[in-house]
Amino acid sequence: MHGALIVLTHYLPLSLMYGLMALSIPVYVAIDSRGRRASYAFFRRRMRYGRFRSFLHVFRNMYNMGKVVIDRFAAYAGKQFRMEENPRWLQDALSQEGRHMLFSSHVGNFELSGYMDLSPKPIKALVYAGENELIMQHRSRLFSNGRVQMVPIREDMSHLFILNDALQNGDVVSLAADRIFDSSKTVRCRFFGEEASFPAGPFTMALKKEARAYAIFVVKESVKSFRILAQELKADGEDTAKIRSLAQAYASALEKVARKYPDQWFNFYDFWA
Repeated sequence: MHGALIVLTHYLPLSLMYGLMALSIPVYVAIDSRGRRASYAFFRRRMRYGRFRSFLHVFRNMYNMGKVVIDRFAAYAGKQFRMEENPRWLQDALSQEGRHMLFSSHVGNFELSGYMDLSPKPIKALVYAGENELIMQHRSRLFSNGRVQMVPIREDMSHLFILNDALQNGDVVSLAADRIFDSSKTVRCRFFGEEASFPAGPFTMALKKEARAYAIFVVKESVKSFRILAQELKADGEDTAKIRSLAQAYASALEKVARKYPDQWFNFYDFWA
């Protein structure tokens, strides 16, 4: 199926692929009750939309999620996307000596930025290790064009040593900072008006390694164009308070982008539990 999708996206226009995919959205909304409820709860409780408006945004959100999948396979098939805005200040900052960490999230399509010339330095990107082998092969091929090397998450935690070595050698480390795993230590931040839990690990690593930290998001603007939104994160205080301060800076940046692009928010993890 994955191979067939790569072939289809190679020969068919993306707008046509989006249209064909849209036909399946009502069926998907009907059968995926868990996803439907999570999406609806976000628009109703966090965005404060009315019932009817929230229901409509559930469809728009799942339609945009389908676009994310199609765009990734289109990239595997060789189609080119462009960045309408790639902050020059970020590229200049990453070219400087020292340690740098990029904190991404489940907003938009961050993966596509790795296929482009985002950083003048090598990037070690933490990724989920359970993807289909064909997908991982194509990712690795395209990431190499942007000087990105995947670091799969391992149960033995060996990925942490690789990331530490990367920072020590002056490489850029990239990882998502908006999802908690079962064994993760957490830090509480203000997020969409309530206290929410974020993983403490990424922010602890940045502070211990004295790395400059950046929140980075890649949002879709049109069929073939994306926009990079980035912000350097600053921390105040001492020790534990400093970790919370850095996490709060990230949470605030994430909320700002999610409010501006709510239909490109794809993380329905219950932060507020």
